[in-house]
Amino acid sequence: MRVLSGVPQGSVLGALLFLVYINNLDTGLINELLKFADDTKVFGKVTDGSDRESIQEDLNRLVNWADRWKMEFNVKKCKLMHVGRDKVIFKYTMKGNTLQESSLEGSWCCDIR
Repeated sequence: MRVLSGVPQGSVLGALLFLVYINNLDTGLINELLKFADDTKVFGKVTDGSDRESIQEDLNRLVNWADRWKMEFNVKKCKLMHVGRDKVIFKYTMKGNTLQESSLEGSWCCDIR
């Protein structure tokens, strides 16, 4: 298979170029976004259906961004986490897949590849 773009893995500039490439990932998002290397976390306070919709819209925007820039989220590794005493449980999807819930913080991020 011919590779038409990218940077060799382990190159000195690889990490920097990746960060420059994903710099605009959070453009237009409603909720907060954290990025660390190839991990991405979207989070916000959800108390009702409109809050749930804003999170889902952000997930849809992220998928659209990835499609536009010829990247993809590893949806199988994407998880969600509900926190709080009076938490409202909602379902979320990415690319038609319902995200699984996790109780461990480190496992609820989405890898970009």
